[in-house]
Amino acid sequence: MIGTTLTTFTHLRRYVRPYRWALAVAVALAAIVGPLEGALPLLVGAVVDSVLSGTEPFVLPVIGDRYDIVIPPGLGGWIFFGMIAAVFLKVIAAYGSAAATSYMGLSIVRDLRTDLYRSILFQPLGFFSRHPTGALISRVSSDVSSIQGAVSSTLAEFLKHIAVLVSLVVVIVAIDWRLSMVSLVLLPLVFYPAVVFGRRLRRLGRRNQDAMADMSEILSETFSGNRIVKIFTMERAELGKFRDAAKRVFRLGLRMKLTDAMSSPLMEVLGILVLVGFLMYARSEIQAGRMTQGLFLAFVIALLKLYEPVRRMSGINNAFQQASGASETLLGIMAFPGESDIGSRELRDFRHTVRFEDVRFAYDDGETVLDGVSFSLVRGEMLAVVGQSGAGKTSLVNLLPRFHDVTGGRITIDGVDLRDFQLLSLRQQIAMVTQDVILFNDTIRANIAYGNPEATEEAVMAAARAALVDDFVCTLRDGYDTMIGERGVRLSGGERQRVSIARALLKDAPILILDEATSSLDAESEALVQQALQNLIRGRTTIVIAHRLSTVRRADRILVLADGRIREEGVHEELILRRGLYWKLHQLQFEDVIP
Repeated sequence: MIGTTLTTFTHLRRYVRPYRWALAVAVALAAIVGPLEGALPLLVGAVVDSVLSGTEPFVLPVIGDRYDIVIPPGLGGWIFFGMIAAVFLKVIAAYGSAAATSYMGLSIVRDLRTDLYRSILFQPLGFFSRHPTGALISRVSSDVSSIQGAVSSTLAEFLKHIAVLVSLVVVIVAIDWRLSMVSLVLLPLVFYPAVVFGRRLRRLGRRNQDAMADMSEILSETFSGNRIVKIFTMERAELGKFRDAAKRVFRLGLRMKLTDAMSSPLMEVLGILVLVGFLMYARSEIQAGRMTQGLFLAFVIALLKLYEPVRRMSGINNAFQQASGASETLLGIMAFPGESDIGSRELRDFRHTVRFEDVRFAYDDGETVLDGVSFSLVRGEMLAVVGQSGAGKTSLVNLLPRFHDVTGGRITIDGVDLRDFQLLSLRQQIAMVTQDVILFNDTIRANIAYGNPEATEEAVMAAARAALVDDFVCTLRDGYDTMIGERGVRLSGGERQRVSIARALLKDAPILILDEATSSLDAESEALVQQALQNLIRGRTTIVIAHRLSTVRRADRILVLADGRIREEGVHEELILRRGLYWKLHQLQFEDVIP
């Protein structure tokens, strides 16, 4: 029990350290609760011998028969007062200890949850491909919650019961040391089920956390992709997947509950056997005249009170076992290295050229995506990158803001390797508009100002007008204060895209990446978005990934990617005349245009 508690706090020691004063207060107050709890049986015994009978003093043999503590009958009234005072002080101390541990526990959980979120937030993109969203959400919510219970309310119980346990052991030793020695020998037998079942609960707890994470992932996918689920009529299939996951959680949860439920009865059976043995011994002592009725009653009350903390230790141990497993999991996630940001130079402004120099890139699974890509992009130029799906277009542009790092070669801005720049200063020079528009469940104004919350109202409105957002906002009842829902679900695809363009406009970064920004739009929406994009592109150095000819034809230069290499380079008319890969793509995708 104590080992598991210490293990949990060892895992969390850097989070406990700022609140060790609260832990000290909790321990000190719990240390007061214990003696007061131990004094109550003795006061009851004193009342029986010195007050109710009124004939004999209450005698407490401390060790054997040599050091007797005698309470004369004349102090009976003070004994009643002492009982009331002891209860009041015990309640106040117990409340203070619980308050201190709750403050400490909730503070630890707040800091842990914030650090966990920070750790996940600053992970590279590859981390999120290896860890499903639902699993991460489960870690931040469910796993942290299991720690919260252990380091707040459960810790308060643990401290109180430990103090009470020690005090009551002192009391029963003072009453009859021989019987107490027998009880201390038998006490580990009572604790044994808690140790055995606690280890099993720890293993089951880890498996249950994984099962909960799987269930959370199913929820996350089906809720965010509900339109796909409905159009493909996969409700029953998804329900079946969720039912299977819920069954696994149910089975593991049931095994945990049954294991926990089995632990307490075993301790109860062992406890009652020990208690009966104690009572039989005490009866013989009274009959022999070596113990008074009051002392016998004090012993019985202390023994019964001793049983309660022993019994509760099983549940407390189980809570600490689960918290220990959860803390290991969470700290394991937090041990993952974040994005590499060892650069010392600040990129104040992009001035001349971006160069890809023999760039190679492969994902963690070893699959090569880019193999020896070299090109340059001068300030103010618009470069289009085309190729079939899987050619590496998106991977190429993701290297520029260092969403991934090159595995060979290098990328430079104005002759300086990207990795030598501070990551924050690098990304401040780049804006991005993608096909998969990510908006937040906030107002249109807040989404436009995302990344620049200190922007003036005039700047936000100017960006909105340039991106043609103003055209549809004027039809909304709440205007720019309209809440757009999760991922902007209350807006159309074209409207969402224009909001994302306004967001990029407001950032006013010199380098712009357009990744299939119009590929999922209808003709009318595309026309509006293209007009907004022209306002965005003007005066910026732009890399465009696009299938639409209307965007590609305006590019100053076009790169054709295939098999991770640049196969062709030139302007639209030149590449068409070559009748190479670009011409083939043109024939497949742009047959509506006569070259």
